[in-house]
Amino acid sequence: MLISLLLLSKIAHSQVNDHFDDGDFSQNAVWLGDVNSFKINPVKQLQSSGLQVASQTISLSTANQQSLNAKWEFFVQLNFDPTATNFTRVYLTSDQQDLKGTLNGYFLQIGETGSVDGYHLYRQTGTSISKIIGGAPKIRPNANVLMAKVKVTRDESGQWTVYTDITGGSNYSLEGSTVDNTFKTSAFMGVYCKYATASRYNQYIFDDFEVNDLVPDVIPPTVKSVAVIDALHLDVTFSEPLENLSALLSSNYNLSSQGSPVSVEETSSDTYRLTFSAAFETQNYKLSVSNVTDKKGNIITADNSVDFFYIKPYIAKYGDIVINEVFANPGGTSTLPQKEFVELWNTTNQYILTKGWKYADQTSTFAFALDTIKPNQHVVLCAKADTTLFKAYGKTIGLSPWPSLNNDHDVLTLSSASGILIDKVAYYDTWYKDEVKKKSGFSLELIDPENVCTGIQNWMGSNDAAGGTPGKPNSVYHAQISTEIPKLINASVTDSLSVLVQFSKTVDSLSASKLINYSINNGIGKPVYVDVQSPLFNSAVLKFGQPLARGIENTLVIEGLTDCAGNLISNTANTAKLFIAKKIGVHDLLIAEILANPGLNGVDFVEIYNATDHVLDLKDLQLANVDSLGKPASIKKVSASNLLIQPGAYWVLSSNVDKVKVNYFSEYPDHFTQLSSMPVYNNDKGTVVLLNNHLIVDQFDYNAKMHNALLRDANGVSLERVSFVKGANEFGNFKSAAASVGFATPGYKNSQELNGEEAYVKLLSKTFSPDHDGFEDQLQLDYQLTENASLATINIFTDKGILVKRLLKNQTVGTKGSLFWDGLNENGQLSGVGIYVVAFDVFDLNGNTHRYKNTCMLAAKLN
Repeated sequence: MLISLLLLSKIAHSQVNDHFDDGDFSQNAVWLGDVNSFKINPVKQLQSSGLQVASQTISLSTANQQSLNAKWEFFVQLNFDPTATNFTRVYLTSDQQDLKGTLNGYFLQIGETGSVDGYHLYRQTGTSISKIIGGAPKIRPNANVLMAKVKVTRDESGQWTVYTDITGGSNYSLEGSTVDNTFKTSAFMGVYCKYATASRYNQYIFDDFEVNDLVPDVIPPTVKSVAVIDALHLDVTFSEPLENLSALLSSNYNLSSQGSPVSVEETSSDTYRLTFSAAFETQNYKLSVSNVTDKKGNIITADNSVDFFYIKPYIAKYGDIVINEVFANPGGTSTLPQKEFVELWNTTNQYILTKGWKYADQTSTFAFALDTIKPNQHVVLCAKADTTLFKAYGKTIGLSPWPSLNNDHDVLTLSSASGILIDKVAYYDTWYKDEVKKKSGFSLELIDPENVCTGIQNWMGSNDAAGGTPGKPNSVYHAQISTEIPKLINASVTDSLSVLVQFSKTVDSLSASKLINYSINNGIGKPVYVDVQSPLFNSAVLKFGQPLARGIENTLVIEGLTDCAGNLISNTANTAKLFIAKKIGVHDLLIAEILANPGLNGVDFVEIYNATDHVLDLKDLQLANVDSLGKPASIKKVSASNLLIQPGAYWVLSSNVDKVKVNYFSEYPDHFTQLSSMPVYNNDKGTVVLLNNHLIVDQFDYNAKMHNALLRDANGVSLERVSFVKGANEFGNFKSAAASVGFATPGYKNSQELNGEEAYVKLLSKTFSPDHDGFEDQLQLDYQLTENASLATINIFTDKGILVKRLLKNQTVGTKGSLFWDGLNENGQLSGVGIYVVAFDVFDLNGNTHRYKNTCMLAAKLN
């Protein structure tokens, strides 16, 4: 401790004090940098000793924090005539140890062209230098030797002054003065020698460095402020930096009701964090500090203390502070100030800190500064300009910007700094329940923050003669008004034992929680538990002891339930039908079709098929792909609510069902469900997985090679399932959708689906007359094939074998369909009356071919 105090005494006396009398510059003080390029000469001076080569720069620096209220003195000798290329700098301040690089600081430079030299002060910013004091030229007694004693001062305001004695003594002459506060701190000072002439390598000499306070510091430190960090920590800020040996001693601090801290740590040069063993309580505290000293050894005065009031942290929750009154429509004859206001009410017995809280309407938001709302206190919020008008009513907080209140409707919210919603009011002018008060001059008052009724049932126009009650309890407190009869508007099954019911308005929570008020037929009976949902109390979850059977329709009946005013639930809107589909099992739902390589402006889709004889719920279904291990991944829920699919029905899943409907025909446009996003299905190959939680219902490993080999472009062509009896991954069970149906059949029967019936090609009628009279204007050709993925060529000839029209040429067709001829030939002209032969040639990729011929008559009316 004695050594530390001696060191402290030296630091207090001088920041830098080195006359090199000890013959060393590695201690007292420690100089760093090009240490091999300097030495202590026989007369105990610091002398350059660099390389004897041209174009060299060498430097040394030592620690120095003096920058303001500082005085620098040093001796410099150059045994040559300095020039613009052979000069020296003495850095007074620098934020970097390396004086040859980029830094921020100030230096004195000696050396310029000519036989006389001035002493100039420069500011360096990065690598840019600016002269701020230019000393007058000095004629030396010996032109080849420069020897001077230099003094530079800088006061607290940043005024620099340079003095020199070119004889090396202390008879100083003023060189110049200026004010510059660009940089106010320092970490180092030092010497910088630059020579372009090799013989100058050892001709730079320095001595008698002293850096002291310009005006001695005799002012003791004081406690500037105390900041509460949390329930165990305080930050104490002093008027100036302290000496750490005293500042880190716990016994130098005392907090009323707590004693000394268990630890002290420095957080900045003038701030220390105190840690206490016991948490603070809500009360007044006094922190006393003694025996600490500043960097100059000045000890703090006795009785240096700070009083503060601590509020124990309390995390506010919804309803702790309520929006209690809204004056949205001034302008009446009331005695209230005719300016908008909103009143808050702390309904708790806790002090609540509102720093960072936000009050907002639909267009603007105000963030609270540090403030406190006392237990049960009413607080008036108004525009900042109107603050003085409302101060007579109690605590008032002026807001800027003020979220203006709409007369007819607005949404007001109050949220904590952590984003917790504390209260929300979406008021309407109907809430006044009085046409006179609605017009202007009256506030809306909350009836009771504890009332289960909310909205219009829990608000009304003020009954106070002044038109409102800012700063005090509401005039309508506890008044209950309600006339609307509650109704059951929806009931949905959330699981086999639970039903969610929703009402048309807020209901009495006590009434709504009575088990006797609910019942379900088919032996289910009454619930075993009812959970009324807060804070709106317009819905409830019913829990039953007996599960609802799947596949059976049930009826829920609600009786005896009332709202908070005692209105009984409507006897015409108190029942609902309930249905739970059977669980989806393996292969109950099958992958029927997939489009993984959509065309331009297209999107992927997956079509599924209900292969059972009963209704299924797509709410239980998920769509997925697989990861590198073949496990289901990127799982997407098909529907968040009940979505029923009938037996034998097809259903399409896509991220954009509108695009699917635009690009392809569908017989059932309602059989589509849009997902927020689809699993990724690559164009070349991938896996489609249907899941019921962890159960794989169906899986299809597709590959672009499954497409018809004769397709020129598979973009926009779906893969259709041929058979629902065979497994999805059985060879050949997925094939390209037929061109004749537009290359996809989303939502209806697949074009390549086998029907197991005998093949045929036939005409619906042997004659047709394309005269646009609405009767047999087109020739209809119906076909059914036993092989799928077939290609067809359909030509129409005259009875003499002359080709008239090509309906299809090597085009994929479905296993069943219809084609039409309008009587036009290849040139777009109407063919003549007569007999024509329709040749239907079909072949598959296995080389099987078939030809079907039919004859028809193109007829016309006789004049």
